Amino acid sequence: MNEHEIISLESEAGFKALFEYATVGILVISSDGRIQLANPSIEQLFGYSNAELIGRPIEMLIPEVFRKKHVQYREGYFNNPKARPMGYGLSLHALKKDQTAFPVEISLGHYQLEDEQLAVAFVTDITVRKANEEKYQNLFENSLVAMYITDVATLKVVDVNEMGVKFFGYASKADFLANFNQNAHFVNQQVREKNLLALFKGDKVEMTYEQEKKKLDGTHFWAKIFVKLNQDKTLAQTVAIDITESKRFNEELEAKVRERTLELTESLQREKDLNELKSRFVSMASHEFRTPLSAILSSISLIDLYTTEEQAEKRKKHTERIRSSVSNLVGILNDFLSLEKLEQGKVEITQEPFDLYDFAEDIMEEVNGILKIGQQINLAHTGEREIIQDKRILKNVLLNVLSNAIKYSDEHKEIHFSIAVNHGIVSIKVRDEGIGIPEEEQKELFSKFFRAKNAVHIQGTGLGLNIVKKYVELLDGNISFISKHNEGTTFIIVFPQNKATI
Repeated sequence: MNEHEIISLESEAGFKALFEYATVGILVISSDGRIQLANPSIEQLFGYSNAELIGRPIEMLIPEVFRKKHVQYREGYFNNPKARPMGYGLSLHALKKDQTAFPVEISLGHYQLEDEQLAVAFVTDITVRKANEEKYQNLFENSLVAMYITDVATLKVVDVNEMGVKFFGYASKADFLANFNQNAHFVNQQVREKNLLALFKGDKVEMTYEQEKKKLDGTHFWAKIFVKLNQDKTLAQTVAIDITESKRFNEELEAKVRERTLELTESLQREKDLNELKSRFVSMASHEFRTPLSAILSSISLIDLYTTEEQAEKRKKHTERIRSSVSNLVGILNDFLSLEKLEQGKVEITQEPFDLYDFAEDIMEEVNGILKIGQQINLAHTGEREIIQDKRILKNVLLNVLSNAIKYSDEHKEIHFSIAVNHGIVSIKVRDEGIGIPEEEQKELFSKFFRAKNAVHIQGTGLGLNIVKKYVELLDGNISFISKHNEGTTFIIVFPQNKATI
């Protein structure tokens, strides 16, 4: 036996082994469409014995409805034979001996034996695969979330489920596939570059992110996106969930948390301020109360020594000293009580009609007792006299401002007190000829416990103007001032003459 015969026998043995033991069905068909060879897998696949297959037409293995067409396809193949899948793009079915049809995948090849052209068909039962594909397709089509599949090379969507069609606002699946454009639904193109293109062009195979999108009609919404590439990175499956409501809920929740946090912070700050106020009160009281109390005790002791008629003037002097000291103590206590009520929101607005000019004269009478020697208050009034406002609050404001004008002015100085009511607006000016406020300290004037450096030697709590400002704001008004160091201060208070009931 020569070398060529040995090779031929080895090739024949190899082919026979491949043919007999292949797990895929193999058929050899002649040009007239008859089965020449069938391997054991074909017998198992179709339920025929080898004897029942050999020499029979191949169409016996094809459902009757497709046989006529198959003859044409077979003849066409033998006219132009080449290796290729059979029925590309079609759903192929074969027929068992018991007449059961089942899905198959067929690949065709050809060879020539002597002068005869033969075709080889490799047949695979894809029943399980088809069932899984149908199951997946059913899951895909009937999913409660939007799903679509994108061709990575072209970025064109090749399939979409019903929820995906609704998700972006298209009329139908056909409308979606024909007109869907990725760019048209991105609100932020930078997000598109970062997410979509980074996935398709990079090394990742899946990605999850949130982004703002828009429907076909321009409506904006928020979506959570899950994208995963297939094994060869040719297709991307996207799952999209509308999270607009949950995002809005989260934003509202975050806003409430911020609001509650702010309230808590403000509450803690108020508590801190109150503790500071108490500490400063104790510190200041020990200082501010000591002077008037010492004066009172001293004057009481001395009054007992002046018992005669001739000493009446000395008794009067100490009586006035006691009265002034008591007035100082009352003023300090009133400042703290007023501030506490204001900061706790316990001050109520009570409106009533009254004559503003008579009211101003009553205020002047009250402060006359604390005027220094030679000091004088000049009152001027223009416009209407009757207004509707909170009389008690306005009294506290004017007593405080006029008391300051007296306190920070020297003896024999004038205090100018003018009131004008025009077009429903009350404007009050109090101008003194006192020590004024240093320019560099004026921004702190209405702060709690503020005392200008040129006034530290004058008794006071540093709360008066802070309280006045809060009172004026309760009247829906505004307080401002004009001042120069050692040239006096003018306070201007403006508020509506009547105020809707709170």
